[in-house]
Amino acid sequence: MSARTRLLLVFGGRSSEHEISLRSAQSVRAALDRDRFAPILLGIRRDGTWCTGLAEATLADVIANGEIVHDLRSLGADLVLPVLHGPYGEDGTFQGLLEVLGMPYVGSGVLASALCMDKAVLKRFLCAQEPTIPVVPWIEVFGPELAEPLKARAIAKAVRTRLGFPCFVKPANQGSSIGITRVASADELLPALKLAARYDPKIIVEKGLDCREIELAVYGDGGAATIVSEPGEIRVPTGTWYDYETKYLSNSATLQIPAELPATLRDRLRDLSLRAFRAAGCKGLARIDIFVDKYTGKPYLNEINTMPGFTSISMYPKLIEHVGVPYRELITGLCDLGLAAHQNRQDLRVQR
Repeated sequence: MSARTRLLLVFGGRSSEHEISLRSAQSVRAALDRDRFAPILLGIRRDGTWCTGLAEATLADVIANGEIVHDLRSLGADLVLPVLHGPYGEDGTFQGLLEVLGMPYVGSGVLASALCMDKAVLKRFLCAQEPTIPVVPWIEVFGPELAEPLKARAIAKAVRTRLGFPCFVKPANQGSSIGITRVASADELLPALKLAARYDPKIIVEKGLDCREIELAVYGDGGAATIVSEPGEIRVPTGTWYDYETKYLSNSATLQIPAELPATLRDRLRDLSLRAFRAAGCKGLARIDIFVDKYTGKPYLNEINTMPGFTSISMYPKLIEHVGVPYRELITGLCDLGLAAHQNRQDLRVQR
């Protein structure tokens, strides 16, 4: 290994969150401790082509004009930081490739990444914990069924009777609120289902709750030293919800850290977050999204994001910064955790 760790920064990807990945990776590169790390760039085009370029090149230029890469090992990296959001990056597929190649990487492994990416499977997993981790009531829908009139009507009836309106229709494997629709009436349901089916063949429909959107950040390997942030609250203008435009385009959402919650509820949310992180087998980092009913105060764990947005103003770094870990130190710590996790796997016996 060279004096500096050769860090392969991976960005782009075959996901609808391609542009968000570039934003995150740009912030990570700008904040890297160059005394510790020498960055190597790997951009993934929308068609899956791998490209590399000069360490200081613009990321969009690497994607568009970079030198084609056929073998990740040819880049000579000591560690991989996959700043990839969504399918083909955050869902265990890229992590599986790195495992096969024997390359150390930052973040959760194959199983945790895949589990947390699939919203429907994650809900079933959380419900199976003891004690149960509460989730929002939901129904699963398979996109091909929408083309069959009898099944489509049965789906509509199930949504109306079991969940009611409003409800939220989501692709099961997607992030950044892409493909999500808030459905206020039965007439809006089928178009929302068809939109979600454009992004994933499996769809979930969730009961609409009048709730507060709370996020917590977890940082560590799941052991005793793992850090769980204070809850932060996402606030959006009245009459809107936390959709893609609110997150990335209008700049109208705000984050309050810590959220104004009773101390007992804050402790419960932190406990739920750590329990979920450990149960799912997450490593390094995760952002835990929880809904809190405005009237009852009951929490519902909504998502575990194993590679949350990572710009310097994203929610995850802000939550971790609030507990005393600045952005650059966070990146260095995540890299150290990735190297340690790889060494732990290397130490496992593979023979009798």
